[in-house]
Amino acid sequence: MQRHRLAWIGALVWVSALFAAAAQAQVRPQDVPLEAWASLPAVGSVTVSDDGSRLAYVRREGDQSVVVVQTTAGEILTTIDVSDRRFNGLRWLSADHVGISSLVLEQRLTGGSHVPQLDIVNVRTRNVAQALRSTDRGGVINAVYGITRVDAGREPVIYVQAYTIEAGHVTRDIYRVDLDSGRGRRVATGQRDTRGYLIRPDGSIAARIAESDDATRFRLTAPDGSGGWRTLYEVVSQLDGPAVWGFGHDRDHVMISTLEDGQAYLSEINLGTGEEVKRTSVDDDPSGPFYDRRGRLVAMTTYGDDAEYTFFEPRLEEGWKVMTQGLPGRRLQLYSFSDDFQTIVVRSEGVSDSGTYFLYDGAARSVSVVGRPYPGIAPDVVGAIFVINYEAADGMALMGYLTLPPGREPANLPLIVMPHGGPASRDYLQFDWWAQAMASRGYAVFQPQFRGSDGFGEAHLQAGYGEWGRKMQTDLSDGVAHLVGQGMVDPERVCIVGASYGGYAALQGMTTQPDIYRCGVSVAGVADLPEMLEAEGRLGGGTSNNPVIRYWTRFMGADSRRDSVLVELSPARRAAAVEGPILLIHGHDDTVVPLKQSEIMHRALRLAGKDTRLVVLDGEDHWLSFGPTRRRMLEEAVDFLLAHNPPD
Repeated sequence: MQRHRLAWIGALVWVSALFAAAAQAQVRPQDVPLEAWASLPAVGSVTVSDDGSRLAYVRREGDQSVVVVQTTAGEILTTIDVSDRRFNGLRWLSADHVGISSLVLEQRLTGGSHVPQLDIVNVRTRNVAQALRSTDRGGVINAVYGITRVDAGREPVIYVQAYTIEAGHVTRDIYRVDLDSGRGRRVATGQRDTRGYLIRPDGSIAARIAESDDATRFRLTAPDGSGGWRTLYEVVSQLDGPAVWGFGHDRDHVMISTLEDGQAYLSEINLGTGEEVKRTSVDDDPSGPFYDRRGRLVAMTTYGDDAEYTFFEPRLEEGWKVMTQGLPGRRLQLYSFSDDFQTIVVRSEGVSDSGTYFLYDGAARSVSVVGRPYPGIAPDVVGAIFVINYEAADGMALMGYLTLPPGREPANLPLIVMPHGGPASRDYLQFDWWAQAMASRGYAVFQPQFRGSDGFGEAHLQAGYGEWGRKMQTDLSDGVAHLVGQGMVDPERVCIVGASYGGYAALQGMTTQPDIYRCGVSVAGVADLPEMLEAEGRLGGGTSNNPVIRYWTRFMGADSRRDSVLVELSPARRAAAVEGPILLIHGHDDTVVPLKQSEIMHRALRLAGKDTRLVVLDGEDHWLSFGPTRRRMLEEAVDFLLAHNPPD
């Protein structure tokens, strides 16, 4: 066990590795195999038990994924192989039970979607039970959408939210689940418009979240004491309705976020009177509250390049300060904490740090290295990351992240433009396995935060409305022009690579700006917008007021899913304009962007006589959940880039 001594805030703090990677000799970045980046993280989802004496985490080696429960001293208590499933997270459900969430394909909801299934591990007996495998209702869908730890005396139980299908109707209900057997018993039945609940630790319902089928009418209701419900809060909005985060500073208040005239707010609503008792404007979108095991709010955060935390529990804040002062210059995320807040799990990342999980023990004043997600990637093979500020052609201020190939100066470099998915999403100033893998092969990688990206304020997000395939697209090439003007990149060696919306942007770049991009890679990208919206319309029951359709048409600037502008914005309808080669990669089981989108693009390119190849990843979903197919994606993409845009 390696131990190092660090001086943090005037005290000696010991750092010990619970399961550290072996030291590696210095190697050249190009000699590190691609699987070091493409493999699923070697350790993840680290969470600490109620009393702080045990850890649960997922550990991966090769194609094997195992959930491990161990003491903080390193003694293994039990292991569960999860290699055959889409692992989705861990949490302690009681002092002795760990919940393992996995995504499974469910055909009875929205025409086929991945839903969260829950397995429960008894750490003492090592028994594993599946929640809701057996219930007192025959029509329950085995998918858990919300978990509340309930104090039921000696009986270990949780309350979960799940859908029940009875007589052709679907309701969102509450089930009481025994943690040892997994058996569920329905304790509350939802109404047609029920979308969720707030449940107190004693099992009582504090509030019900209701929303109309077209998502235009939002209501927060509470029990009226006579078996009915009274409305506490109501909003009518075509889009951008409130989001319920959970309880406020106590369990008599609920915390919601709203958007008004482009400004985001956090509000607390009294569950007894419906009165708004506190309202705070926030610059960044809230990323979520942290609650203790009794449902008490202890922290709130918003995520930017630096995670900003507001603490309501002094003991938790004290441990956080130790970590932030001991790890300056790194982006830290709070993952888990014990009941007494003396044991805290934190993950760090930085421009030269591929990620590290730390365990802070406040009582012992010690910090332990739990594990590293990418142990095969040493700091000296991580490319430097810089913030690039530039202007769009219309004068809008934009920025992006530029990852440099290790050991190279930013001069006349080959460039990969890598727009993110969403489009209402963003990248961060942190380690990105895909960008770093391409940088290791000699490419500069640019991740532009184009208009329509989220996390930069509402004005930045709303500037993307109606600009899908238009200014959202030219924002990318304006970034390229800036880098060329600075002498950083070679304008003759630029390719574009992306996934999901980023895949669409790659295809749109190749069809509308063939003079800029030498080649393109689209992973699970959209190619035919009319087909995409028709499919979304069918899943939404064919209604013209489908909220998903409203969301997309707002970005696309279309009046409806049959607007002719969608044809103009579809890369598959412009295949004849393509000049460079295009690689299409798509998961066979993708339920977000169906494989059909890449098949349509591939067929259009072939009919136009263009250089194209389609790689189908068997068994893979939209999120590259499996190690073998994730590695194949990266290997195919990098081989394609090396062949069509050699870095040297």
